[in-house]
Amino acid sequence: MSYEDFVCYIQTKMKEKLGGEVQVELHRITKNNTVILDGLSIQKNKSKIAPTVYLNEFYREYEKGMTIPEILECLEEAYHKSEQSVEFDPAFYSDFDRVKKLLACKLIHRERNAALLQNVPYQEFLDLAVVVYCRVESEVIGNGTILVYESHLQMWGITKEELFRIAKDNTRRLLPEEHMHIRDMIEDLTGEETPPDDGASMYVLTNNRRLFGAVNMIFDSVLEKIGKELNRNFWILPSSVHECILIPDSYFMERRELEMMVADVNRREVAPEDFLSNQVYFYERNLHRLSS
Repeated sequence: MSYEDFVCYIQTKMKEKLGGEVQVELHRITKNNTVILDGLSIQKNKSKIAPTVYLNEFYREYEKGMTIPEILECLEEAYHKSEQSVEFDPAFYSDFDRVKKLLACKLIHRERNAALLQNVPYQEFLDLAVVVYCRVESEVIGNGTILVYESHLQMWGITKEELFRIAKDNTRRLLPEEHMHIRDMIEDLTGEETPPDDGASMYVLTNNRRLFGAVNMIFDSVLEKIGKELNRNFWILPSSVHECILIPDSYFMERRELEMMVADVNRREVAPEDFLSNQVYFYERNLHRLSS
């Protein structure tokens, strides 16, 4: 079954399963790096929210052998779970006193998101852009994020400068950085021990949530602390929007080799919406300077 036929079939079958009181609609949603995903929103009449499930990943699972009945069961289970949860009130977003404590920063690629950035407040950082999002934690919609647009600043009556001051303070306080040897990160994720010499000179920079942790490279206090611990200048390789790889300059690789390594990993292993950059950056700790 082609992807287009799959999407239409799933939408039709979900309408049949849930009945006329539930609206099942298909939306094309633009994500980071202009990645377009097909989202199936399921909304009961008079409900304020419509949980959205992206069908692109389900189609990949279908190609691997997951059956249509299994997929429909997963979608129906997600809908009924949200139906039984406490209703999420999107009206909170108009109240800045409630929103401001949930704001944080993330990094995205500036050129790949040029169209988006025409409507989003941002700060330039190397070849990247610092943007602000609102963290949302809900039993209904799960843990998600809402990107802050220029129109939100007008609604809240605040300036761009105030927005970034609050978001950066929250990022450092609520999502503190974590950096560790890459071996420890692998063991933490897999639960399996790795050889002592595996990734001997590589470290990972992220945050305590492992979400948009690459943004920590914008904070000189973070880079300064890492430089002191390593007692070296170091390279920063942006492995995704969620983390960076750090390599002390005692690890003898040329910039070109590092760039080729980053590009290869981005091409083979990083989801398109999680791509950050193919650039590598160098931090000179005595000068407190990060450059590309």
